[in-house]
Amino acid sequence: MKTVTAIFISGILFILLVDLLFYRVTRSRLRARWTRWLYWSVSLLFVAGIVGYHAAMPRLTGPGAYFWMGRGMLLLLLYYLPRCSYLAVTLLSLFLKQRPWIKRTAAILAALTFFTLLYSTTIGRYQYQIVHVEVEIPGLPAAFNELRVVQLTDLHLGSYGKSYPGIRKMVEKVNALQPDVVVITGDVINNFAPELLPWIDALRKINARLGKYAVTGNHDHGDYTRWPSPEAKEANLRRFFQYMEASGFRMLNDANQPLAIGEDTLYICGVRNWRKAPLPSYGNVERALQGTDGHVVVLLSHDPAYWREEVIHHPVALTLSGHTHAMQMGIQIGNYRWTPAKYFFPEYNGLYARDDKQLYVSRGIGYLGFPGRIGMRPEITVLQLTHSKR
Repeated sequence: MKTVTAIFISGILFILLVDLLFYRVTRSRLRARWTRWLYWSVSLLFVAGIVGYHAAMPRLTGPGAYFWMGRGMLLLLLYYLPRCSYLAVTLLSLFLKQRPWIKRTAAILAALTFFTLLYSTTIGRYQYQIVHVEVEIPGLPAAFNELRVVQLTDLHLGSYGKSYPGIRKMVEKVNALQPDVVVITGDVINNFAPELLPWIDALRKINARLGKYAVTGNHDHGDYTRWPSPEAKEANLRRFFQYMEASGFRMLNDANQPLAIGEDTLYICGVRNWRKAPLPSYGNVERALQGTDGHVVVLLSHDPAYWREEVIHHPVALTLSGHTHAMQMGIQIGNYRWTPAKYFFPEYNGLYARDDKQLYVSRGIGYLGFPGRIGMRPEITVLQLTHSKR
């Protein structure tokens, strides 16, 4: 709650500060009283939007609200981030003599910011990157050598309009990979089970030779709205499970599924979402691992923090997680990668290892809040399991 309040206050201060600074830079063009009234009326309108967003979030009663809130967030960012770019360059005039190139550069940077945001929230939303990862697993049974596991995560289906083409494109790309197993590591929806309804047929078309499996994320449990009763929240979760089963995915709620090829067996295990206290937590890895002794285990766990806190103390060869989104923004140039997620999550995207325990964190398919991705393209991960070469 403190974090939400801090974001709320920071949002309002951000709007007022940017508008004040931009007004000081451009006030020579706002000489007429009506232009000044219009300028500050727009500012107050966005402040009212932030207040309304803060008040409405815990009271949402249906899936459509997330789509419109995303549109509101996009409008705010398209309006203010180009201003920030303009101000960043213009403020150089405080340290340099006034030069004509400063204002021209500021205008160009503001335009680039605007069109980058526009691209990342339109076509860029579904410019999927196929990430191939080879994972060496000691003791992997011979029959599972080169097993292809496709990981999807953080679909956030309630963030899209019904005409959104991204899910259909995702299904086509997944099937073209000819996976042996497809897994979804949580946050299929934002809060409400009906968010899944328009996409059941599309998800059902995903093909996997050895099955499709999924676990819950924090949003799938419906923890981000005020339900009229605990029974209503539980009914929403049951509907979510029913819709996932209708999509062809088996839910692994602290459970496991043996995959058998000939005489060899590998276990796909899954835990319900786990969060650090005082946040709601549901998963139990010990229950999920029951009956898997002596076998190689691939564990599905939405929050990668669970790997560090608990999973690493159990015989789990590979854990697959999501949750971070890599904060939906960053820079990738060759082998160089930067995202603000690195300051918040010890494991935010990629393959991590400690001794013979490994974790892969995907930056995910969808988005929440900001309706797009900048630099951190949505990810479809292909994990190829191989014998250890050590």
